[in-house]
Amino acid sequence: MNDRRRAEEERVERRRYYRAGLETGAVIHAAKLALKGRIIDLSLGGVRIRRADDAAPCPAPGTTAMVEMEIGEHGWIAADGFVVRAAIDEIVISFAPLAAEVEDLIEDEVLAAIEASRRPRMIVVDQQPERRRRVADKLRAAGCDSYEAATPLEAIDLMERPRSHIRGVAVAEHLTQTGGDEFCDFVHQTNPGIKLALIAEQLADGTVDQPIPRAHRISERIPTVAVVENDETMDRSLKGFVDSVATRPGRGSS
Repeated sequence: MNDRRRAEEERVERRRYYRAGLETGAVIHAAKLALKGRIIDLSLGGVRIRRADDAAPCPAPGTTAMVEMEIGEHGWIAADGFVVRAAIDEIVISFAPLAAEVEDLIEDEVLAAIEASRRPRMIVVDQQPERRRRVADKLRAAGCDSYEAATPLEAIDLMERPRSHIRGVAVAEHLTQTGGDEFCDFVHQTNPGIKLALIAEQLADGTVDQPIPRAHRISERIPTVAVVENDETMDRSLKGFVDSVATRPGRGSS
């Protein structure tokens, strides 16, 4: 019985250090401040949050805090804790002992995110069914779970589903409801943690004889890759895209 209890205690202690990135909303209430941001990573031990407003004052380390977090299908939940580290760009909160139901919700979300990271989840947005299917199939062959969307609205619906944990979106240059550049700008603004790729119909010079660039940029903020009809260049481009999103969250207390 003692061995069983000890094993259970070790399992509970280990799970405290599972950590996963979420990129969901958060609000920190500390020292009469309400600081908005987005979760960088979350564990049962605490949370690291990227601040939305770098002009607001920083609460001092040790300050008690209450943090509201957007957790998947459960919506917003709250947890008490204290500030471990505060800087212009991010704040780290260590949780006080969590209520059992809050602990279960956080653990479920973290484990779901870790599982999703083992096969990064991608969306291919393209109104052309054959090309969309071909790109999605190649992403699956490269070790991803890929979903297909014919329109930006379909892609937005997929991204907003609870526990979708989308890591990358490949977008065709020409879409029915907006241009590829505009849709990439929208995704970057609303989901900055999602990597973006542009599905180009041809290379910039119209040939496949020149080496394909490592990345074609919509802007300096949004990395993209070019995908052309030649399978060899497509495979190289998709591999670069998959490699850019395939980082797995580490373990460690926040």
